[in-house]
Amino acid sequence: MIHDLVMACLSHSSKGLGMKAFTDTTVIEHFIHPCERQIFLDILKIIKVYHEVAQFTQSLGPQKNTLGELPDLSHGYYLINLAKGIEIALEEYYAEINSLEKYCSENERTSLSYVHNALQLKLPVLVFLRNLTMEIQVRKLQGCAMLHNLHQQSEHGDLQLERVIRKIMKPVKYAFFSSLAHWLLFGVIDDVHSEFFIKFTPNDGADSSSCSKSASSSVMSADKTPEDYIWQYEINMDQLPGFLSIIVAEKVLFVGQTVLVFKMRRNGTAKSKTDQLAVKLAELSRDDIYELWNGRESEFFKMVLDLSNDETINVFRIENVINDIKKYVSMRLSEIAVNEVDLESQMGLIKDFYLLGRGEFYLEFCCQMIGNMETYREERFKNITRSFELAATVMGISDDLDHFSLSCQRSTGEPDESSDFHILQGLNLKYTYEWPLNLLFSPKAIERYNKIFRFLLIIRTFQYEIQRVWAKQTWKAKSLPAPLDNKIINLRNHLMFFLNNMQYYIQVDVLESQFSVFMNVIKSKADFEEIQRAHTIFLANVLSQCFLLSDSKEGQANITGCQTQNPIYGTLLKLFSICDKFAHMTQTKDPPDDFMGEIDSLNERFGVQIASLIQLLVDVKSASCLGPLSQLLLRLDFNHWFSGKQNVSASSK
Repeated sequence: MIHDLVMACLSHSSKGLGMKAFTDTTVIEHFIHPCERQIFLDILKIIKVYHEVAQFTQSLGPQKNTLGELPDLSHGYYLINLAKGIEIALEEYYAEINSLEKYCSENERTSLSYVHNALQLKLPVLVFLRNLTMEIQVRKLQGCAMLHNLHQQSEHGDLQLERVIRKIMKPVKYAFFSSLAHWLLFGVIDDVHSEFFIKFTPNDGADSSSCSKSASSSVMSADKTPEDYIWQYEINMDQLPGFLSIIVAEKVLFVGQTVLVFKMRRNGTAKSKTDQLAVKLAELSRDDIYELWNGRESEFFKMVLDLSNDETINVFRIENVINDIKKYVSMRLSEIAVNEVDLESQMGLIKDFYLLGRGEFYLEFCCQMIGNMETYREERFKNITRSFELAATVMGISDDLDHFSLSCQRSTGEPDESSDFHILQGLNLKYTYEWPLNLLFSPKAIERYNKIFRFLLIIRTFQYEIQRVWAKQTWKAKSLPAPLDNKIINLRNHLMFFLNNMQYYIQVDVLESQFSVFMNVIKSKADFEEIQRAHTIFLANVLSQCFLLSDSKEGQANITGCQTQNPIYGTLLKLFSICDKFAHMTQTKDPPDDFMGEIDSLNERFGVQIASLIQLLVDVKSASCLGPLSQLLLRLDFNHWFSGKQNVSASSK
């Protein structure tokens, strides 16, 4: 009986030894002395705890089925390694049972108390393992989240349990650091169960599990532009382990994206060649990842994998290794971006076209886009892309525009009263950047540049149109025996004054100052991480000081829609709407019947909106220390011309 009881303790062992557990407790009444019945029941409880743990490992373990097929990996790689770790932790238990079974077989007389005392020593470990497995099942933990839970459990006061949890963690740590090394060094993620804290999220709505097997295969087999794929990798916050900060996770993401950029270079170079033999030779003769690492990839790979050999998760050592790799990659990227690609000249092109640095080109563009001032408004913007190309030809800068292309999408809905200039809203300037600037000009950064571009182009277009109003009114005064209409000219002067000051504020006070700060970072030969950070700060400052930031989701923000999150921007849109309506009224072939009444109404609306804008700027200036706003207020409301006039008119009413 005692021998059978001991063998039941091995019924779920990996070697398949032992017997099934005692389930019929009626044997107690027939074979167990009353003094030992409670001891026997306690032994059964210990065996039951072991069985629960063993059943968990068998449900996840890599055992082959009866047909000898490969094991089912649907549970995930980390859970399978957890089962391996638990089996390793149970080896001492199995050894104790084997020695106990050997002792019982060699000695004819053995008491249940002896077996109970031997098993009682292993009970804390078995209970700990059962609680651990139950928590993982109840919370449905997997991947890095499960590793974080194990790391928390490792901070234990019991030395015996600490030793057990370290054995369990070792295979799981190896899985984690193996995934980390492959992503950092090769840009590869084999993560069909979304267990790693870096995930691939396709923008086309495809199943992410089918796309996350390998970064390289996704990029190389894609029909889309390869650069689009590096930004579809992001941090999976659900799987980010607590021992890694979000800053460290972003560094890991950046290094892997850099490797993908180097892979894209090889892919793009091969695609640009027409000779198939030359393409194959290029693939055999060059390795752009080797160019990135300069032969140090094995060194870095070993550094990452060595982290799994630590008894516990050494957070500081992990951060140091990631920082070393990140620093090396940043310096290599900085050398390539500044020396080989000439980042300064690339930023010069960005400034010339996205930030309207070439004013003479955009003046010609407005001329080509708007056309004859007598043309109906719907026909003026008939082919904006063609106007863009003609302006480049006229100015002789077609070569510089090889990196840029303009597209226009008309709004699907009907424009409301405040968005008559909705055609400019659909403009999108695309920049074809050189490798490896993929990491600097992300889709989000390009969209921010387009926000600034559309905003500046709206101002520049209205400047041109209102200048044409002056030309038309002057021409009428000279060709017809009629004096200039003072109301039209006065409103035109006020609108032009507002637009000129807004353009000067944005171009000189904001863009020039912020751009010079960013260029100084590039000229200081900083590493790529600093350049990337300075570029992000540059865009954020420009958007903020141009009143283009809001709480709405980026990409859904409407350049012509009033945003309640930024009242200054909403007031500017209303002023632009007045400019748009004034230009349309004064240049159309069929002016409204009550033309002068409409002019008076626009003049009154302009006074209200400009006073509201000035008051908002005063409030913002008093709540912040933005120096450029002081200059804008000084020029826009010199001697309190607009604000004082509005107060007088309001009091007279």
